Amino acid sequence: MNGLSNLYRETIRQHAAEPVGFRRQIDATHRHEAYNPLCGDRIEIQLRIVNGAVEAAAFDGEACAICMASASLLCDTTPGQPVGYLETLHDRLHAALEKGHDLDGAEALKPLLGVMPYPSRIRCATLPWTAAIGAL
Repeated sequence: MNGLSNLYRETIRQHAAEPVGFRRQIDATHRHEAYNPLCGDRIEIQLRIVNGAVEAAAFDGEACAICMASASLLCDTTPGQPVGYLETLHDRLHAALEKGHDLDGAEALKPLLGVMPYPSRIRCATLPWTAAIGAL
């Protein structure tokens, strides 16, 4: 498991260092900003929704590495998927981090599970997904 933990940590580092969708212009049809007053994370998620699917996703803001990586994963995994897929990923991530449930098919989000031992960081990982649901 240590090798897997290292892989997940490296995935978070990569997404935080070179975030997918950060400050990208996408002609968004939907957008929402979320703020975490406990740590100061502020993320605006922008979505371009066409015919019930996420055509493009981008984000802007100032946040910790976990929040930036989570937003990057959102921008990496949701384009080309129906809006319902984004909602499912949101629900599964929240259930996994807050209640210990399995991710059930949301394998791309497994690196975010590393915050589970740190309850104050769970909001950092979920903030972009909360903003995305707010945008819908």
